[in-house]
Amino acid sequence: MKKQHSLIFLTGFSGSGKSTIGPLLANSLGYDFLDLDLSIEKNAGKPITRIFADHGEAYFRGLELEALKGIREQSNLVVSLGGGVLDSDLSYEIIKASGTLVYLKSSSKTLARRLYNKSDRPLLKGENEQRLSFEEIEDKINTILSKREARYERAKITVMTDVKRIGSTVEELTRKIERYLRKAAVATTDL
Repeated sequence: MKKQHSLIFLTGFSGSGKSTIGPLLANSLGYDFLDLDLSIEKNAGKPITRIFADHGEAYFRGLELEALKGIREQSNLVVSLGGGVLDSDLSYEIIKASGTLVYLKSSSKTLARRLYNKSDRPLLKGENEQRLSFEEIEDKINTILSKREARYERAKITVMTDVKRIGSTVEELTRKIERYLRKAAVATTDL
């Protein structure tokens, strides 16, 4: 019998609302919540910016993969993924096989506005770690999104997080996820 997917993976670019919406969504569904980046930081004993600086992006992606392997058999859990976790084919396959992928989508302009004053996003800094202008951040977001969008768009559920209030977004997500899981459960019992 096929396992029912009660792992909900929230994906989207940094600043799309995963860490804010995730705990609220988990509460609404009666699930637990895990922020994958915070879990990695806790296990590594240092922030992601330090992991990137000390070991590079490839090392960090390896930590992400190991963290995903550790949670793939859990259930009733909403997981906020880092913005680039889907770049890894292995990570993507684990997510696809063990849960439901939900894309929190925002425009590059909204993302740039939300991220402009953040200093903890290693992929949004200049070559020498210098602060970028709003336009440079938006351009960099567009460049990264053009590479990631194909995987983001494979999510089973997509919700725009640009203009709605957080509560409305959580309500919409809860309805869509519950409906999707009911359909998946019916399809599983029909096998």
